[in-house]
Amino acid sequence: LHQMEREGVQKNEVTFSSAISACEKSGNWKMALELLQRMKNEGIARTAIAYNAAISACEKGLNPSKALEIFDTMKQEGVTPTVITYSALISACEKGQQWKLALEVLEEMKKAGHGANVIAYSAAISALSKGQQWEKALELFRDIQKSGERPSVVTYNATMTALEKGLQWERALDLFDEMKFKNLPVTVVSY
Repeated sequence: LHQMEREGVQKNEVTFSSAISACEKSGNWKMALELLQRMKNEGIARTAIAYNAAISACEKGLNPSKALEIFDTMKQEGVTPTVITYSALISACEKGQQWKLALEVLEEMKKAGHGANVIAYSAAISALSKGQQWEKALELFRDIQKSGERPSVVTYNATMTALEKGLQWERALDLFDEMKFKNLPVTVVSY
């Protein structure tokens, strides 16, 4: 962006979103938030893409409270959250070991009409695993199946981890067998 300024090239929502995304990928959540603020200061519309990248940057920076602040600001400004927004926010809650908050965000996502997104559900199941909530994790796993979606390898692994942490090894083995029966690739994490 600095070089663009020096050369007189106009910045817009695409250039800012790209820069915020680069910050996310490099783990620089503070710079991502500064760029998001610069967009506002310079009168450039802050899109869902820019917000999503900033939320993801906070997730990678293990700062779920900032991710939630951005999410709240996004809604206050009338920008509609997407499935990506919700999934990134749930991942931020998971990384911050805030399983209750992850479930609240998942519920809000469903109320917004986004349904059973496997990525969001997997992140919520991981948050429940970290919170020693194997029953709720298994319940979410079954909700995915009831919705008609197919749980991914990540979903199976997260649920089996939750069961293992809850000393529910027989149930974990049942899921492992189910995974193999459905011809899903078994990974190192699965074992």
